[in-house]
Amino acid sequence: MVRLLTIQPVAERGGSDQALVRMLRSLPPAAFECHVVVPADPPLRPGLEAAGAAVHVVPMARISTSHGSADWARYGAGWPVAVGRITRLIRALDIDVVHSNSLHSWYGWAAAALTRRPHVWHAREITVQSTAALRVEQVLTRHFATRVLAVSQAVADQLPGADVVVVHETADPAEFSPARAGTFRAGAGIPDDVPVIGMAGRIDTWKGVEVLLDALPLVRARVPDAHLVVAGAPVRGKEAYAEALHVLAATLPRTHWLGPRTDVAELLADLDVLAVPSTEPEPYGLVAVEALACGTPVVMSDAGGPREIAAAAAPGAADLVRVGDAAALATALADRLGTTGPTSAERRRRRPPLRAPDPPGRIADELTRAAAGRR
Repeated sequence: MVRLLTIQPVAERGGSDQALVRMLRSLPPAAFECHVVVPADPPLRPGLEAAGAAVHVVPMARISTSHGSADWARYGAGWPVAVGRITRLIRALDIDVVHSNSLHSWYGWAAAALTRRPHVWHAREITVQSTAALRVEQVLTRHFATRVLAVSQAVADQLPGADVVVVHETADPAEFSPARAGTFRAGAGIPDDVPVIGMAGRIDTWKGVEVLLDALPLVRARVPDAHLVVAGAPVRGKEAYAEALHVLAATLPRTHWLGPRTDVAELLADLDVLAVPSTEPEPYGLVAVEALACGTPVVMSDAGGPREIAAAAAPGAADLVRVGDAAALATALADRLGTTGPTSAERRRRRPPLRAPDPPGRIADELTRAAAGRR
């Protein structure tokens, strides 16, 4: 039995916590006893507990590479206290492996070092906004990680000298499949027979929502009846930015600003094409993998992890376009809508998945190998 403690540095919904729930579900319950440390009571507590994990709250600040000096000072002031609490928890639970669920989580390495536990660092980010933060993370992953799990080769490439294994995130075929088509449009009031472009994920300045909104009139010059759906909540601190985008979207006909959704699989299965127009390199782009599993083709910015997704997709299922180029994005989206033919729920349900699922169990294998180093 491997006793695992994961440090999850954020409490709000996002990609890393959803990925954590999927990871916990994939671990054999007979082989793992799972604990998760979070900075506050998270919305995903029911999901974490349903996946078999015990949840422990330890106040922690979150590192953001766009923070100013005052934010870094507050982080530094609280860091020793949080590390001390995590250290005591490791000893009390007799943890075998410490797992940091973000490259920007700087608590786990110290707590693991103080307790002489193996430390597995999950790198889910490409650090582009702060050279100083990246240099710190490069040093820490070289010297204080038993193993680094990178979600893409693009992420691994920024960590030279570390013991890195690339483990792509995958979509559960039981959850993401073409069979999910037919319910989202009915609930959202979108006709079944119109072409629909979608974007799903947290709203942030680098996710390219404004590029997609700029591209939409160009798409409609060729596909006049195209609808656009945008689903997702803003990251903390970007609420005003998201509201400004919402106001802009409201000026564009047949544009549906949905906010956060829990029916992401149904949404993706009811799209004709998914857009991932990020203006900075995506570490991976799990939503694109999920869309492909639902039989939905994707158009993505040509930077970072999406290149790996496109390479693994079915032939012709994924297009890459120049970063920040609304005209190129519009051309690719309109071309894609022009090749899908008449749309209907029945046709969407009959689409084949456009990407084979990755082999299960790799993360469990890596955690088990790390735990063996303690024994």
